[in-house]
Formats: sequence, structure tokens, C-alpha cells
Amino acid sequence: MAQASIRNQIHLLINGVEHTIRGDEAFLPLAQYLRYHAHLPGTKVVCAEGDCGACTSLVARWNQDSWSSFQTLNSCIAPVYLFDLASVVTVEGLAMEEELSEVQIKMREFHGGQCGYCTPGMVCALSGLAESCSQKKTPITEKKARNHLTGNLCRCTGYEPILNSALHMDLKKWRPLAERYLLPAEQTKFQKLFADDISLEAPNKKAYLPKFLSEALEIKAQNPQVRIVSGATDLGVLHNKGKSFLDQVLVVNRIPDMGKMESTEKGLWVGAKVSLTEFENFAEESHPELSRLMRIFASPQIKNQGTLLGNVLNGSPIGDSIPGLLALNAEVHLLSKKGARVVPLTSFYKAYKSFDLLPEEIATGILIPHLQDSWRFKFYKVSLRKDLDISAVTFAAALRMDDDNILEARIALGGVGPTVVRLADIEKDLTGSKFSEQLFKTAGKNARKHIKPISDLRATEDYRLNVAENLFHKCFVELREEGAVCL
Repeated sequence: MAQASIRNQIHLLINGVEHTIRGDEAFLPLAQYLRYHAHLPGTKVVCAEGDCGACTSLVARWNQDSWSSFQTLNSCIAPVYLFDLASVVTVEGLAMEEELSEVQIKMREFHGGQCGYCTPGMVCALSGLAESCSQKKTPITEKKARNHLTGNLCRCTGYEPILNSALHMDLKKWRPLAERYLLPAEQTKFQKLFADDISLEAPNKKAYLPKFLSEALEIKAQNPQVRIVSGATDLGVLHNKGKSFLDQVLVVNRIPDMGKMESTEKGLWVGAKVSLTEFENFAEESHPELSRLMRIFASPQIKNQGTLLGNVLNGSPIGDSIPGLLALNAEVHLLSKKGARVVPLTSFYKAYKSFDLLPEEIATGILIPHLQDSWRFKFYKVSLRKDLDISAVTFAAALRMDDDNILEARIALGGVGPTVVRLADIEKDLTGSKFSEQLFKTAGKNARKHIKPISDLRATEDYRLNVAENLFHKCFVELREEGAVCL
């Protein structure tokens, strides 16, 4: 068998033009490369945190034998080395032969921009909407438009003219980006390049992009300090703010097994590079409450790039997915050259940002067990804004019911201590009890004794205590109104 060649550069298309990127440029945020090296200044950088959407671009990726669909992402926090064999489209690439695209025309007609600084990001976000609806042959609705714009902030125009622009788009006049930029010639070339091993170097920087899990395990064993990266939606922010640098990284995105997501006998398996968007869509049938929570997890730009496992491994005490996964008794699967380990999420978090994870181990995925129909679920996120905001308090309840009897209870809270916590004492109080309003009111009051929130910029200690207590009552009321129990 011929040995694969090793290349030290990234190949990607930007508005249909191939770019070969190596050295320091490969470690830049994509937005910086677009602006200062590809000379495409329409992509703006404002917050450098993925919050404002001015840096929104569209990306399709070559996945071994086919292209993914074009999706929006925040290019300000995504390093260039994550885009090998990708097709990137910026606002400059939307017009066709000097004729504006349907999105741009409608934004002009309905006065969707004033100062213009955020407008390119808005146009790219709405282009993602047009691309998706065109591909699925579904109409654009106000709900879809609002969802696609949750990651874009506008401070002068207001959203009404922008929404009007979206609702008046004629999809018959939208020429899909896939038809324009995902051409057979590039497909043939990228298919050959996919076989290469990739190792990127610059002064004091190194990025490994293995194709096989065995290679990744070897790299991690030899370099236990290397940071594992897939979406970088959190690590990219820390890098931009100078708090933690992504200069020695192991990228797992080229390993096919890391992208697996399937329903097995034991539960729902979610691989390490499965995006939040992919998980939200896949889990809608098997875990609808968790899928619903994902809808307000973040903007499409973040969810298209970030991963579920990344949110779990980041281990933030306000990580949106963690309470629900704790209540579902999810398991983290770890692998090293020494062997495999399965760690229940309930014991994975040892202290603030301290995990049951060895330096040489790689997390390959997370297993969410199937539960019987007798289980009822409620997951909540409380934040200052509904969309695109960091949580103040998160709550998850999983209850196994028999008529109005609670046979088993699992309760998890986030934002109330150094880690997300399961409230074992409250679970004992609920288990074996009759489902009643007073039971949940009492549980909420008692929960205040078992949590230790702090005051910070997002919320005070008292606010978090009150919210945590009230969420128990909210859980009861919603389950009652949904007819989850017979009272």
C-alpha cells in the first residue's frame, strides 16, 4: 500500500478561487485571513467572540466523497486550519456577474441597512436562509427568518426592514450557491487531496490533522499538552482574547468515526465532531425536549460550527447542554493507547474546569441512553435574552412516572456553583412521592439549601436562588398542563 503524502498547507476555495495556505496564515482566524490576505474586507470583525454576526460567512465542506450544504458560521473565531477542503463564500461572492443576488436586492429595496457595517453579515445570514429553503423547497417564514438572524446584531436599522427583506425574497430568483461554487473540477481535486496527511507548522505553532483515530491517539500520547479542537467556538474566543492560545492543536475533524451519530441499542451515540445543528435535528424525534433546548442554545452560526461534545468538555457551570445530559445519565467515552474508558457524566466533573480526563485521552463521543415512555422531561435555560445569550441558570428534570406517582427523579442545575450539579437530596425527596404542586414548591425551597450561586455580571446570587426555586414550580405546571400525569 502506497504511503499517503504529507502536506504542510491548507487548500480551500474562497468565492470559487483556490487558496493554498501555510505557515502563520494557517493559524489566523478565518476572518483575518479573508480581510488581510484574501483582500475581502466585506467580512467585518467587531466583537471577535461570535456574538455580533458581522463576520458571518458561508461554508460547505468536502467530506471524503461529497459536499456538505452551505451553512453560516462566525469566521472571527474559527482558525483557518479548520477549513481544509472547504468552499467559503463571503458577501463579495454573492453577486453574479456584477448583478446583486436576490437577498442583496431585497435588502436594498426594503432599506435593510443604514450604517452598513453589520449589513454584510446580515446578507450572509439571509443567504444561508435562502440556500436552505431553496434546497429543501420550503417557503421562507418569519419564524425561520428570525431564527437565521439570531446571531446578527443591528444597532441602527432595527429588524423590521430586515425581516421584510427576508419575507419578500423570491426563491425562484435565488441561484443556489451549491450550483455556483461546488463544481466537479474542484470535487475531483479535493478527492485526491483528502488522502493526504496534514501537518502544519509555524514558529512556535503546530497543528496535526490526522485521518485516523489511531494516528490521533499516537499524537496525543506523544504530546499530552496538545489541545484537541473541532469547532473552536469557545476556544477560539479564548484565543482571540489572549486567555488561552490555540498554537499546539490536534484537529479531529478529518477522522470519519468522530462524525458518527446513530441510534444504537444502548442509546443515542454522538461523535466528537457532530455539530450542535446536526444533533438538534437528529434528536428531535428521540429526545425532543433536548432538541428543543438546542434551538435557543446559540445562533445558527455557532451551532453550525460548535459541537455537543465540545460543550460538555468545556465544562462550564453554565453549559447549556450539561444539565439535560446529566439528567439523562449520559456517558463520556474516552480512548487512549492504554485502552478505553467510559465515564458517567455524573462523575466527570470533579471541580471547576477539573475533569475525570487523563492527559493522553481523547473523548470520542457521548452516549445518551434510551429511556422508556414513562419518563417525562423538562429542560430550561434562563438568560437575559432569549437568543444568543449566556445562561444565568439552567435546569433539567427527568421523572419516571406511573400515573401520579414519581418512581424515579433526576434533577440537575447549572449556574448555581462551580460545576453543573445533580441534586441527590431533592431527587430522594421526589422519588416515591405523589406528583403535586406542593411537592414541587417544597422541592424548590429545599433546593436553595443545596446550591451556592455567586453574583456576577449576569445575575446576582439572590436572583439565581429565586429562579432555581421557581423553575421547580414551572416544571410542575408545564407537566400538568401537558397532561403528563393523571390528577
